[in-house]
Amino acid sequence: MKTSVDDIKATAKLLLSSNDRKNYNSIVKLVGQYSHLQLAEKVQFAEQEPTARCLTVSLYQVFRKLFFRGQLNPSKATTDKEKLFFQWCRKAYGSFKSKLLHCISSLPFESSLALDCLDVYMKLIEQEAIFFASQDGAPFFPNKTLKALIRALLESNIPGSIDATDGQSKSAVIQEFSEKYYQKFVDVQYYFQAELVQLTADGDLDQLDNTQLMAKWLCIMNHDNHYCNENADLEVFVAQPPQAIENEGQYKSNLEKNWLQFLNLRGLPGTQYKTTLLILHKRVIPYFQTPTKLMDFLTDSYDLGDDVLSLLALNGLFELMRKYNLEYPNFYEKLYQLITPSLMHVRHRSRFLRLTDLFLSSTHISVNLVASFIKRLARLTLDSPPAAIVSVIPFVYNLIKKHPTCMIMLHDPDFVANPFADANELAQLKSRKSQYVDPFDMNESNPENTHAIDSSLWELESLTSHYHPNVATLAKIFSQPFNKHNYNMEDFLDWSYDSLLQAEMSRKLKILPALEFEERGAPLGDYVKLVEW
Repeated sequence: MKTSVDDIKATAKLLLSSNDRKNYNSIVKLVGQYSHLQLAEKVQFAEQEPTARCLTVSLYQVFRKLFFRGQLNPSKATTDKEKLFFQWCRKAYGSFKSKLLHCISSLPFESSLALDCLDVYMKLIEQEAIFFASQDGAPFFPNKTLKALIRALLESNIPGSIDATDGQSKSAVIQEFSEKYYQKFVDVQYYFQAELVQLTADGDLDQLDNTQLMAKWLCIMNHDNHYCNENADLEVFVAQPPQAIENEGQYKSNLEKNWLQFLNLRGLPGTQYKTTLLILHKRVIPYFQTPTKLMDFLTDSYDLGDDVLSLLALNGLFELMRKYNLEYPNFYEKLYQLITPSLMHVRHRSRFLRLTDLFLSSTHISVNLVASFIKRLARLTLDSPPAAIVSVIPFVYNLIKKHPTCMIMLHDPDFVANPFADANELAQLKSRKSQYVDPFDMNESNPENTHAIDSSLWELESLTSHYHPNVATLAKIFSQPFNKHNYNMEDFLDWSYDSLLQAEMSRKLKILPALEFEERGAPLGDYVKLVEW
């Protein structure tokens, strides 16, 4: 039989004001009201939601009172009869928690009731930490109660709750748990990771949808307020947390196991790979005990064939190489293979150049390798849009400044006339120029074997005659003394057709352009024919 809001409030008031055990059967009746909720029918549930919310809050107040009365802890009973009664109360309390978890995991649509159930459940964890401890004031965290909540959160499935752009969960209850509890409390983070390891080990998550699982995991983990972050502003959730939460090594071990478990899920969409790779170097790698365990995932991500994912995977590998001494000899070869004609026409070009600038910043890489990158980018400018060329020219300039040995690609003494040369030497020079064949092998996949250092950057010379004035002017820097320290790449990376056009239209002319015209004028008939044509 359904109960009205007024009846729920009246029953709760009676239970709170009186300790008469004859009234306690009403607790079971109130908990039983959850079975009348139509969780699958959105219209019917909307009518029942105010009653369900009142029921949830009222029952929380009742059980909170039972906590203070000591009637939920059978170990504190003084007689057998009292122990049986306390066990009965504890069973009713367990049933109430199960109903809360059912509302969190089973609602197929967004509802504020799920948020209310989450908040009430977390308040129950606070009460358990105080009243279920072995003795008053003893450190205790109800990790099994949290484990049940984790399972309910991961089992929840609301259609359309995954963001199409980043693959993260848009579920309000997942976001609420992450922002209000996980990101703020160190003990919640510690035991969340510990219990999640146990859940995966027990196989409790094996039947769940991998995409949904990863979406929720990313929503919970994509932030900077981590347990091991020195700048994190974290507090403790329970009054007296156990000293175990200070074991940073154990936390990192659990976090590492969980990340690897989720990264090994099959059938994940590219958006989730991309989000993971974007946060890997700042929000994942620093909190691993053994970051090099990520090498297999990063290698597999590169092999997916998507240029953006491949580039981001190389960024993660570079971080492991730079900070954790990972040996990955094929790194620059894989990076070189990403420089394709399509690179000059896609949105992630600026990201590629930023990261490649970082990867080639070391002065310990070979001149053959650097020359190959310079030459390949220069070759691609021949049929690239102006916005791409404007990004590549300062990039190449900076590389040559950083690796001056590559200057021979711009100024080879064997092809420059000596002012004191005789006629025979000039003839030999002319012959060498006429017989010149570019030794660069564009089809070679290994940048160490392309012979780029033996080539020249004639492609950049040809750009000085480019139809776009900005490109032609910028390309002339290679025929001038290299006095400029370097270019700020951020000034060039985000140019597009639109921005180049707007720059031309808004440019103030210092000298009016010259116009060609017939001094004596053409016959009028010819002029008319020209207009008609």
